[in-house]
Amino acid sequence: MEYINVCKNPDLESLELMKAEANSVFSKSEYQTASKMYYNILKSILGIDSPDLDVEFLKNRVKKCSSQLTHPDLRKLLSTVTSNMALCCNRMEKKQDAKTLFETALIFEESNYKANYNLAHSHLLSKDYNMSLYYIEQCQKIVKTDLSGWKNKSQPHLDLMEQVRQTLKKNDVSREGASDPKQLVEEVCNEKNVTLNLQRLRLVATRSLIQSEALPRLVELCQSKIKEKIVDDVLVSVWSCLYHMLYKCEDEYKYELYSQFMMNFKSKECSLYDYVKNVLSMRVQIPEADVASVVKNVAKCCPLVKGVDGLSVLLLLLEADGLDVDVVLSSILVYFSKSTTGASKEKDSSFNVVLSKVLQKLISMCEEECMEGMEQLEACIMSIFRMEFEAYEVTQDSFSNMVNTALEPYVTTELDQMNGKPLLSFENNWYVAAKCMFMANKTIFKAHMVVTSAVQHLVRVHFTEYSERIRRLSFETLLNCVDFVEFRQEILDCVHGDECFLEMLNSPEVVRYSNDLVKNANVNTKDKRIEDTVSGMVSDVDYGNVSGGSAQTASEKVEVSKHSEKHDFSRWLVESRVLMFAKVSLHSPEVKDQVLNYFDLFNLLPKMILHNVNNGLDQELLLQALSFTTLHEEFKKADLSFLPELVTRYKKSDCSTLLVVQSISNMLRGNKDRNSFIEDLDLAKYDADQIKQLKMLQEKLPAQAKLTTNGNYFEGNDESANMARSVIFSVGDHAVPTYLSKTYKSVASEHTKMLLVESLHYLALNVNHRRYLQALGVMRTFINLANSSKYQPSQNRLAATYRSMSCYKLIVQSIAHLCIATSPTNHTFNDAQDAIQPLMNLLSDENELFQYEAALALTNLLSINDDIRKRVFSLGGWDKFSSLLFSDNEMLKTAALEGWCNLCAGDDVVHGHFYLKIKTQVESTPEGKVYEVNVHDINIMLMFIADNIRQNTVSAASGALALLVRDSRIAQYMPFVSRFENVLKTLDGTDDTSIIHRLLTTLSCVVNSKLRDANEVNEAHFNSVVQNIRDTVRRNTHKYTNKTLIDLYNEIC
Repeated sequence: MEYINVCKNPDLESLELMKAEANSVFSKSEYQTASKMYYNILKSILGIDSPDLDVEFLKNRVKKCSSQLTHPDLRKLLSTVTSNMALCCNRMEKKQDAKTLFETALIFEESNYKANYNLAHSHLLSKDYNMSLYYIEQCQKIVKTDLSGWKNKSQPHLDLMEQVRQTLKKNDVSREGASDPKQLVEEVCNEKNVTLNLQRLRLVATRSLIQSEALPRLVELCQSKIKEKIVDDVLVSVWSCLYHMLYKCEDEYKYELYSQFMMNFKSKECSLYDYVKNVLSMRVQIPEADVASVVKNVAKCCPLVKGVDGLSVLLLLLEADGLDVDVVLSSILVYFSKSTTGASKEKDSSFNVVLSKVLQKLISMCEEECMEGMEQLEACIMSIFRMEFEAYEVTQDSFSNMVNTALEPYVTTELDQMNGKPLLSFENNWYVAAKCMFMANKTIFKAHMVVTSAVQHLVRVHFTEYSERIRRLSFETLLNCVDFVEFRQEILDCVHGDECFLEMLNSPEVVRYSNDLVKNANVNTKDKRIEDTVSGMVSDVDYGNVSGGSAQTASEKVEVSKHSEKHDFSRWLVESRVLMFAKVSLHSPEVKDQVLNYFDLFNLLPKMILHNVNNGLDQELLLQALSFTTLHEEFKKADLSFLPELVTRYKKSDCSTLLVVQSISNMLRGNKDRNSFIEDLDLAKYDADQIKQLKMLQEKLPAQAKLTTNGNYFEGNDESANMARSVIFSVGDHAVPTYLSKTYKSVASEHTKMLLVESLHYLALNVNHRRYLQALGVMRTFINLANSSKYQPSQNRLAATYRSMSCYKLIVQSIAHLCIATSPTNHTFNDAQDAIQPLMNLLSDENELFQYEAALALTNLLSINDDIRKRVFSLGGWDKFSSLLFSDNEMLKTAALEGWCNLCAGDDVVHGHFYLKIKTQVESTPEGKVYEVNVHDINIMLMFIADNIRQNTVSAASGALALLVRDSRIAQYMPFVSRFENVLKTLDGTDDTSIIHRLLTTLSCVVNSKLRDANEVNEAHFNSVVQNIRDTVRRNTHKYTNKTLIDLYNEIC
């Protein structure tokens, strides 16, 4: 080999400075100059004398002297310089030179991402898809070698990959059978253009893949490779393609395609499990990276095909050494998270055995030291606890036994030296699994706790254990147990020494902390005195035996004060016990009173929260406690002045926001509203009478047979709820309603959003709050929710069920409240239009209050413009108002008539409809007969115009009639309506100026109308009625006390 004199030990710092200077010139778009500066760096190292760049000469030179350049940093720098020089050529439109220089850069360093990417792009432009895909694969390998480093970086090669696929789709790739799956597979098996052909296979429709049996042929190739002990790039690429085929498969073809995949393994007497086992056995002689890539793709296939084989493979990989456990855990998570399609349900008794081993292995990984990746591990365990049992031969009982067996090694039993009774203690693995059980499957959690009798032992462990970690874990588990009413009683009955559970909770640090908060009256200040006092206080606590309250030595106090984690644990200890106080207080009124004797939750908890908020301390435990404590009526009567500071300054997260909103909702809710916003589809199967009968049956059962339920607390009557609503609305210059309105727009959680809506509903119940809420845009919030897809029959088959629940009705009631409180001129057109349909739905409800409020709201909207009136009329608004007139409720009748009145106020909104009805009757009258006009709704109006009717009702009815007869087409036929004389009788009998005004308006329209196309008989009848009208009007002249009435009198007479 020719020896070239190169500079083997250059000054790297000087070279870096030269590169930085060239980069600066490049950034100024001076590409020619920058290229020369980069070239000078290469010349100085490679011993090139020529001043002009010859890319082919440079490439050959680098090939010859590459072995002499051994310093990795130098090679990396030269590779970067060369690729930068290639970029200069690209900008100067020297594409071929650029391509050569990028290839040269890869000689220095194969892992140059920039060079590989640009070569892939260059080959794509020249339609050399195979080479383009090769360099894209190189980019992917570079990323895989440093996943953590590339995690937050852009990976443009992925976009390039998609571009290649789209190009293959658009171009005529069907030439010479390029889209025939059989031919593509054949070429892959012969290792011709493997990457390109596999990419083309990915584009083939699933149905064609199944018909061509391409997938089994690829599986055969994978099997033959392993038999020959070959693990290469081809095998890696084929498994990647197999995963893609299975992943992209449409639901209708899944069973068939998955069956082809699995049956092919079984038909060759080599299961998927055996195959992976053989691959793993080759790790000694095959590069680890290639084996890992194959195994990774197999693992990703397992949760798709499911079955015992799939789970067995995941177990094998979980137990194997040296593999990337994250990939396996991700596959297990997908395996149990994705629902199993009906056609591919696996019914194999051996599944239980494999599942049990997987669960045992996962739990065994939950060691104290194994903190990295613990979240993913817990997610896997929870996915198993949530699994759908009906998809496999697993029952609830067998799964419970499986869980008990898996956790048995982590429960230690010792005998009490005093009485010989067994004492249980638990390892870290057990606590992690218990937490996962509680979060994922409370039924399994409860069953395990009952079988192991763990509750009483957890109490003992917490109050006697020295280890802070075990004390924390045991108490966190107890906090979960206390959510069950049965365990709550068991916990409350626990006695240690001479102290009951509540006495043990009220430990010295809790007492000292509460005393400190009482002494510091000004809790809103950020004075450091509180923090110093608390820090001093927690350093005085005996951590070995809290319930005993024994004192520590001075040296121990100093030692504790040196460690902030002790302070953190002490703070956690106080806060977690406050949370326990809050939870057990809900057990019964008697227990609540006992709790308050030890710790004044209603007074101290707000102060503790503000202390943590003002000092930037963790707030989640105290916010949890607040969400329970606010369920009591007494909290509504406590000092709520802490709320503005809480809602503006707490540490915002999804969890903390939920807890704050939940607490506010609790304070605004009355006891009768407890279930108003719960949308329970199971409960919706029963009507109100059936639910009432079920409750009565439950009450008649003996005590032992009754269901034990939570909720033994009183949230307050209407008076206390209304008082709390007024205080919360106004405190801190309306800080809470402003917070609720803004938060709704930013949160993603549907549960939190519904709590926000519930809170805003309670605030809108107070008439004095409505205008301010409207100004905040709350009405639009309610409208959007009421019109969401959940409540639209065209988008949700359960929409009618949801609309029948109280939650929907209360949301629309709030829309009605805000519509009523707002002047029609202040409503936006969009708000008014979008509010109509929900209000129309509420108008059809059986509840008279809902009907009344919906009628008032619609009446208000109807006064906006004719577009609103036409929409209400087109949705059947007139008939819905009409149906309310048959109610026994006078206020409801009046509201319906007011709705009619505003509908009639439009220009030809309803008039044409009535005129057609009248015209039909007139035209059907026999020749020589007087017209008989008998329109039902006009008769209804006239029926309500009478002396013996409520004045408001008469006013509404007469107003509707006056607006209707503005149309002369209708007015001319009013004398032929049999009940028209009611107008004259009422005029004689009333002294109310507003009613007289409406009646005279009606009569003026009739008198001044002209009867068209009528015979002599009808003209005579018309004139007779007109004369009667004038006589009646003259007879009541003394009632016309203002100019308007006098003008109407003159028009008539």
